[in-house]
Amino acid sequence: MPPVEPRPGPEERPPPQGSESRVEPVPGRPAPTMAGEGFRRTTRARNKVIRAERGRGFWHLAIGTVFYVMVVGGMADYVEPGTRIGAHLVFWLLIGLGFWIAVARERRHDWGPRPRWPWAAAALGGAVAVELLILTMGSPMIIVGSVILLALGSFFLMLVG
Repeated sequence: MPPVEPRPGPEERPPPQGSESRVEPVPGRPAPTMAGEGFRRTTRARNKVIRAERGRGFWHLAIGTVFYVMVVGGMADYVEPGTRIGAHLVFWLLIGLGFWIAVARERRHDWGPRPRWPWAAAALGGAVAVELLILTMGSPMIIVGSVILLALGSFFLMLVG
């Protein structure tokens, strides 16, 4: 096989005959050595500020409350009442923290205020729902209902993708 001569690199290649360049060289810079070098920006592009989008509804709050009811209701017969009280306090603390973060985001992004009642409804409604379900049904029924609800929710999520 005959030896193959190496192809000339960009700096060795002679300029094409009969073609004119439409790009003026940038003053103070060396001549372009690579294809497209003369097309680089000499000034910065403007940065466009993209506003943060607000969430669409209170789904995270409702789903978190339902999970809380499932867990605390399912464990009620198997733990001390003081543990259940502690779970209520931690839940209220987390709801308050979420509310504080939501209000801080509203102020930081200059959004209009949203309704405040869903936070209080989730905090009080979740705790009342747990206690009523424990009194009327008991933990085993809450566990069975939770498994059924989780199966239906998973099925729905698989349908919508």
